[in-house]
Amino acid sequence: MDFNGIANAFASHYYTTFDGGIASRSNLSALYRPESMLTWEGNQIQGQQNILANLTKPELANVKHRVSTTDAQPSSGGGVLVSVTGTLAIDNAFDKPMLFSEVFGLQPIPGQPGGFFVYNHVFRLILG
Repeated sequence: MDFNGIANAFASHYYTTFDGGIASRSNLSALYRPESMLTWEGNQIQGQQNILANLTKPELANVKHRVSTTDAQPSSGGGVLVSVTGTLAIDNAFDKPMLFSEVFGLQPIPGQPGGFFVYNHVFRLILG
């Protein structure tokens, strides 16, 4: 398994879709399932609909990411662990970038060879 290739393709798709605005971001729902869990700044959110509601909050309407690193490791059950760091700007405030760290646990989609869904997702801003 090319876990680095999977991680890089996933990260490219995720951040391009996220940064496309709320309408584009709704397409991220296909990456999640009912058993998926997001921990967003310490708040645990489970399920596709609840996660999407969090990712499309009005205060996140205009977010742009700049990915610095994407690291990957194979994980149990044919999964891929993806760790991403970088900066993000809200409402085009590129003069005030915020550091972030994000980890995704990708798992194979049953019955869909080569397909993955986000089983675990942890997001944190890194405060200086």
